[in-house]
Amino acid sequence: MGELLDDLDAVGGSFDLDGLKKKHRRQDATSKPRNTLAAIEREILEEIASQSGRYGDRLDVLLRDMATLRQTIEPAITQWQQAGVSDADACQALNAGIAQYNQLRTQAQRVQHYLIIHREAMGFWNHDDVFRFYPIPAALTLLPPTHTPGPPEHP
Repeated sequence: MGELLDDLDAVGGSFDLDGLKKKHRRQDATSKPRNTLAAIEREILEEIASQSGRYGDRLDVLLRDMATLRQTIEPAITQWQQAGVSDADACQALNAGIAQYNQLRTQAQRVQHYLIIHREAMGFWNHDDVFRFYPIPAALTLLPPTHTPGPPEHP
């Protein structure tokens, strides 16, 4: 408060807001350049960490979707195998589910790769935690197409 009164006295009792701002800007700029740079660097690292968190969240969702889909595919495969190989519609539906599962797996691998890139940007070079916390299961193999014997061809 005393400094403000000195500023008022220096300008003859009138308040010069622009002059006061310029004075304090010059003082801040000359006295704390390293603190300003450190604040900017910290803000950049916080944004990188935030983006890494978003990649982790996205990876969680993809892995959860894969697990849910796999829980429906595996019993259906067992049921299809017990029913016999002749049900072409069931085979086609299962292959569509397997293809969707494998597509989710590809997306999860891509997001995991982006997460690793962001971790490296932050200076983390060991990614064992990423592979342990976000394990991506193996791809599923498409079922072989069913062959239903048709009438013999005549020569």
